[in-house]
Amino acid sequence: MIEELLIFLGVLVISLILSSFIYSDRSGVLRPILLRVCFIGVFIHEFSHYLMSLVVGKRPDSFYVKWQKKNELNEGGPYGRITLENPPSFLQAFIIALAPLYISTWLIFLLWFGVIFSPYFNPLVKTIAVFILISLVLTASPSKADLRYISISFKKDTTNSCYQVFLISMSGLILWLFLIFTQISLILDFFYYVAIAAIYLVLKFSLIGIRKISMKIQSRNFKQPEKIKFKQFSRHHYKPKKPWKEK
Repeated sequence: MIEELLIFLGVLVISLILSSFIYSDRSGVLRPILLRVCFIGVFIHEFSHYLMSLVVGKRPDSFYVKWQKKNELNEGGPYGRITLENPPSFLQAFIIALAPLYISTWLIFLLWFGVIFSPYFNPLVKTIAVFILISLVLTASPSKADLRYISISFKKDTTNSCYQVFLISMSGLILWLFLIFTQISLILDFFYYVAIAAIYLVLKFSLIGIRKISMKIQSRNFKQPEKIKFKQFSRHHYKPKKPWKEK
């Protein structure tokens, strides 16, 4: 799992360097070409946001990718965006924002080892794979809007955000200790993330249950216990009416 995180970090650094090169003066005549190459990567970037939004339980309200957008710097390039019906929590926003880095990294390795260096594909397919791989590398890193989205979500409810960070840290620590003492090694790194998510949910709902039980106990007055009303447990007796008497 640590090796995978280092790979993500490497892809992130390379993507940031190359994306900053595109919008610098050093790119020169290559800028229009590289911006057009980024279109596939931008589509996968936004689709990753869309897919991960569904995974964390937030249904996107809209999803679109434009071929070109002119900004205040007159730098045309592909542009995409998704909007959510309801604002997510900090942890949800963090997962959604970093989804393109995770998915693009796996696609880069799939193209690199599964297509480009594979003897089973012809040169045309490999050329297309190289084109897509470059596009993925250029757009794998989170955008400024993604990072700003994380910051806004954290500041919106700082207490709950810190609570989520605490729970996810405890989940990772519990999984790490469990793997050390049991000497278990999971087949795919993906299962480590699933295990952390499962532990997180167990901790979350366990603490919610403990809190509810504690509030229930605190709400009761043990010095003056409520009197048991036996009337509700008693059986209703039938009383026939007295016959009518003539005066």
